[in-house]
Order: sequence, then structure tokens, then C-alpha cells
Amino acid sequence: MSDDKSIILPDAPAIPGLNFHQFRDESDFTAMVAVIEACQGYDKVDPLSSQAGIPTVAELTESFATAENIDLNQDMLIVALENRVIGFQWVRWWTQADGTWIYYHRGRIIPDWRGKGIGTATLRWAERRIRELAKIHPTNGQAVFRANTTSHEKEYNELLLTEGYLPIHSFIELGFDDANPLPDKRLPEAFTLKPAMPVDYRKIWQANEEAFEEEWGHRRTTDTDYIRFLGNPNFNPSLWQIAWRDDEVAGVALSEITERGVGEITDLSVRKHWRGEGLARALIIHALYALKARDVKQIRIFTDADDPFGARTLYESVGFRVLTEYIRYQKNVE
Repeated sequence: MSDDKSIILPDAPAIPGLNFHQFRDESDFTAMVAVIEACQGYDKVDPLSSQAGIPTVAELTESFATAENIDLNQDMLIVALENRVIGFQWVRWWTQADGTWIYYHRGRIIPDWRGKGIGTATLRWAERRIRELAKIHPTNGQAVFRANTTSHEKEYNELLLTEGYLPIHSFIELGFDDANPLPDKRLPEAFTLKPAMPVDYRKIWQANEEAFEEEWGHRRTTDTDYIRFLGNPNFNPSLWQIAWRDDEVAGVALSEITERGVGEITDLSVRKHWRGEGLARALIIHALYALKARDVKQIRIFTDADDPFGARTLYESVGFRVLTEYIRYQKNVE
């Protein structure tokens, strides 16, 4: 590797001018945003989505600055043709609550340069880097490659399948359809809605985390996660709907308004003891009213595509419709 951070990929296609380098400086973030923008029409990238939309350079910079377990000097690959960036690939990792080490990678190549072997070469670079990491981590044989894509990214889905990945789970993003009138606001008896006060923030956060312990891919949270929760730039407790049963938090609907003016119900949960009483439906309806009162035009929510707990059915019953499916692929680290 030379001083300018250039990298030679052994399985890269022989295309004149094609070159690869590790992360150099913030100009690479600008180039990455341009790559995502170039993919927008072909891959149906939703510019309003917080999960797979088009970030600003500042947002992308911040997301990598705050991301855990990624070393930009080693875990980022930039793809260029002469001096024009045409793609990227990056790697990060975390552990699930069940002890599995997840090694996640994500890549993009602009549409004009797909089907030429570039994506295959960058994916294999990611896998080599992951194997290096897995050798120094105490994985005890519980390590997997993970890659996420949307249902709109035809070539990326095909590449992952060709490279031995299997789809293991899917999430969906839903948007509220304004053609539907807002349902009536009701709250089951014995529950009370109270404004979220700073003294209760931790209790609210813990109740929400407890409610999601059975969710697919749940990760153990730490004090660092709580600090990050409080530091969210869209943190807006005035939008939250918190249901109490006496002195206990029974259920929450946490909402925020993104930089693009999208209202996002980021968390909807009811603790086990109070499920089956209609509380989740009441909370989401109250959340919709709160966002509409702020004149929010677009409202989004995410859930499990398989609907194991009835969330998708609930959301569709109050007026949401599916926009995008997000597919999780996986294979074992050899």
C-alpha cells in the first residue's frame, strides 16, 4: 500500500483507470453522497427515508463520526474511475444479545458500472477485512457476515445470493396515507398519558428497551446507548406519548421530526404485562395527532415484515401503507 492509501484488489476487473483507496478525508464523504444520488432513480432511493435515503454530507460525516466499531482508516474502501468516485464499501461490527458477532458491510456502485465485477471485488475486500477482525475477536465460532439491501436494488440482491448469502429477515418502512382520516383518539381504562419529564427519561428508555428484548436481532444496550439517545439531534420529548399505569411506564410511542420535515414514530412498544388491551393502537393514534398538530405532511414508521407480533397489521389498520422492504442477508464467517 502506498502513501496515498491506494489499494490493489486481487480480484478487481481489468478496467482502464479503475482504482481503489482507503478513506482519505471528508472529500470522500462528499463523493459518497454523490454516488447515492447517482443511484436514486435506478434503485428508487427514497430521499425522505432516514434508513436508506440520501444523506447530506454533514449527516453522513456525523453518522460515521458517532458510529461504533469502525476504523475509517481500515474499514472504508472508495472506488474510483480515474478521479471520479463511482462506488464505496465499508465494514463495521457489533454483538447481538445472544452473543453472535455481526460483521456488517455495505456497498454501492453507480448503475453505469454495475455488472462488470466491481461490486464482487469490493464485497470480497469487505469479507477479507472481516476475517481479519474475527481472528482477533473472541467470537467463539459465533460470527456472521451481514449485509442489508432494499427490495429495489436488483443487482445487489443478486450479488449477495451469488456470493452465498441467504435472506434471513426483512423489515418494512410504512408511510401514513393522508387519504385516510385520523382514527378517534381513545385510551384504555386504567392508563394515563402524561408529558415526558426529564426525571423520567431514563425510566422511559428502559421500559422501551425491555419491551424490545424479544425482537429479532436485539442488541444489549449500555449507558453509552442512553447517552446517544439523549444526544439525538431530533430528540423531542414534547412529541412523545407515554402511557402510565400507576407509577410504571406501560407503553411508549417515541416520535421525532427529521431534518427533512418527516415525522417518524421511531419506537412503539408496550411492556409484556399490559399487552392485549389496545394500548399500542391508542399510542400510535395519539402520536399521529401530535405530529399532525405540528403540520407534518409525511409520517413514517418501521416494523418487522413478518408481522410476528401483529405490528404491521396494526399500522395498516390505522392508515399506513408499505413503501420499502429492507432485506437482511447473512452467511457464516468461515
